[in-house]
Amino acid sequence: MSETIPTADRLPLLGSALEVGRDPFRFLERAPAEYGPVFRVSIPGLSFVCYTDAELVERVLAAESDRYRKDPRELDLLGDLLGEGLLTARGEIWERGREHVQPAFYPGRLLEYGEEMLDRTGDELERWEDGHRIDVHEAATRLTLSIVATTMFGVEDVEETDAIADAADAITSRFEPSRVPMEIPLWVPTPANRRYRRATDDLDDVIEAILRRRRESGGETDADDRPDLCSALLTAGESGALSDAEIRDHLVTMLLAGHETTAIALTYTLGLLASHPDERERVLEEVRAPAELTPRTELPHTDRAIREALRLYPPTYMLYRETATTDTVAGYEISEGTRVCLSQWAVHRNDRYYDDPLEFRPGRWTPEMRESLPEYAYFPFGGGPRQCIGRRFALLELRLCLARILRSVRIESVPETELTPTPALTSRPDGPVPVRVRR
Repeated sequence: MSETIPTADRLPLLGSALEVGRDPFRFLERAPAEYGPVFRVSIPGLSFVCYTDAELVERVLAAESDRYRKDPRELDLLGDLLGEGLLTARGEIWERGREHVQPAFYPGRLLEYGEEMLDRTGDELERWEDGHRIDVHEAATRLTLSIVATTMFGVEDVEETDAIADAADAITSRFEPSRVPMEIPLWVPTPANRRYRRATDDLDDVIEAILRRRRESGGETDADDRPDLCSALLTAGESGALSDAEIRDHLVTMLLAGHETTAIALTYTLGLLASHPDERERVLEEVRAPAELTPRTELPHTDRAIREALRLYPPTYMLYRETATTDTVAGYEISEGTRVCLSQWAVHRNDRYYDDPLEFRPGRWTPEMRESLPEYAYFPFGGGPRQCIGRRFALLELRLCLARILRSVRIESVPETELTPTPALTSRPDGPVPVRVRR
């Protein structure tokens, strides 16, 4: 007979609501030590079981992934916007979509994208004045959006980027636990739901306009005749392999997922380096050493700083699955239909795997440390068959944008520089992240 799963619930009816609502990130940090690798959490309208052991994460995402499926509740919340894009599609539809999207992320294509990443970063830097304060999150969001528009859609500029940014903000806002509309159906005309509907309508207009322009131009990019994701999907549509709705869903998914999480990661990396001068100087010395910066330039110190930032502040800080069959983990029976949470935040900040886990220490990522670390003690991009398809794209983008920025300016913290995440769909900052830039 299996043991009873430990519970983090402290109050009748409310369960863990007060504790989780007060500071969910702090809760995730301390819960593994207090409750163990498997524990139950309940808040009104929501109950799930947390796995905070690297081997259990691997079991769900890779080793026994057929025992778990995408969480239906998450699909309901995201499906209205993303449809059958790669993030939400399942089964044959997901396999077909991945087949057509994957070529856009082949290694040779990434090197071409790298040149665009460097150029767009240079354009963004022209907006920064010596000695001025900037909101680095706002700048990072603008930059990553311009990069995904150029590389994935093959256009030099997307005039309607405000609609894209607003849609991203609206969808993540719906997941903030402090907001009642999270549990209210979209057909209820609350102010937040109306804003969300306007934003998604505007986003559909943007996608429709881009597709219309591309079809009218015969699928060629504005810059040259290199194929990109948009043209590849249009070609698949012409052959009947993809419907217009599927093309739209893949493009919306890439627009939103392709810039939101990378912008967050770039924000936290720059913010951490600004607040840790010694680490900043190590990266500065490295990125300014080469006579020329190219997509092939090796930057090991820079990569370690990015890896450490993604450990401390993973943009996606929770993954949800549902048990497709009853499973037994760590001596506990997890019944079919149980919602399961895998938290990057909880695992990445667990002292079982990391010394001084709350400290920003890029130097920890030695080859020996990486060799000894369980594979799924670090999973900012998920893992298994559904690992983020844009993982290499995002890491290249982070490296090149960070290096290009720090070759031109020194990022310095100011008293208001705080890295405080919001527990929304992502761990985006809860407000501006001001830093001072000096040429």
